[in-house]
Amino acid sequence: MKALIQRGFSLIELMIALAIVGIMSAIAIPFYSDYQVEARAGVSQSNIQSIHLLQRDRRREFGEYVEGSYVPGGVVTLSSRLGWDPGTGADQISYVVTCATDGAKAGECTRSSAYTVVATHANAPAEAVTMTFAP
Repeated sequence: MKALIQRGFSLIELMIALAIVGIMSAIAIPFYSDYQVEARAGVSQSNIQSIHLLQRDRRREFGEYVEGSYVPGGVVTLSSRLGWDPGTGADQISYVVTCATDGAKAGECTRSSAYTVVATHANAPAEAVTMTFAP
């Protein structure tokens, strides 16, 4: 008798392999999504802290905070008024600094004003990070 030589996979083997890949994907995709959310929040918080440090230096030197925004590919008044930019062209996060009370010239906050920094990622606007700093 001749021995049968098996070539390829049977349908059952392929279905089992696809089921395993499907189960692994169902487990991995939510973890990856959570990782992306945490990474965006971490980058935003780090950049907001950098803005805060520059604001403190500005207050010591000039007695005021500044308002402004940084929008990738758009308005960058934080760069001109505060000297801050995220340091990478790949950043897709917009930053907006606003004063709680304003009595100074346009773009500036009084020494006693609190200010809020809002960071919004272009791909996830619902995950905006907001931090308020008091004088």
